[in-house]
Amino acid sequence: MSDRLVPVLLLVLLFLLMIGAMVLGWRRRGGSQQDLPPLESPREDTAPGTDEDALRADCVYVSTTLAEQPLERVVAHGLGARSRAVLAATEDAGRPVLRVDRQGASSFVIPVGDVLSVHTAPGMAGKWVGGDGLLVLRWRLGRTVLDTGFRLDRAEDQTRFLALDPGSDAPTTTPPDSTALEARKEHP
Repeated sequence: MSDRLVPVLLLVLLFLLMIGAMVLGWRRRGGSQQDLPPLESPREDTAPGTDEDALRADCVYVSTTLAEQPLERVVAHGLGARSRAVLAATEDAGRPVLRVDRQGASSFVIPVGDVLSVHTAPGMAGKWVGGDGLLVLRWRLGRTVLDTGFRLDRAEDQTRFLALDPGSDAPTTTPPDSTALEARKEHP
């Protein structure tokens, strides 16, 4: 028994060192990104629209990365935590915003005026699905341009969000003409 004890203890020690290095790397990355301005929190008296015409979708918040760098995850301000979420176009203090209500992580709003583009991508840090599986919002937080990815539960919702015009002051709630919507290949 003692001839197996030493190798097992060495493996356990190696495993603990690897976990410690991962935690240290995560904290160091978060520390290097602390120059990002804080996220705007949604006002408590505004909630995502629940009527059928509202631009709202159940989804998985995948991650936020630096723009055009899908593997450079942003972990500052809790943006690195993957979670179930509700993405909704609504108003917050009289201005149009995209509200991200996350379960188990802090919710935040993205002013529609800060959204540079809404597009799809095959994946980013935290989730790769291929094709046009992720909805990606490119937006500006302070002077930094970020990409935030969502895996929407329904393809119809993704089509509706793709119709969002970042150049307008108000979110679009009507989907574009589309007779053939792709079914989801996988649920998050």
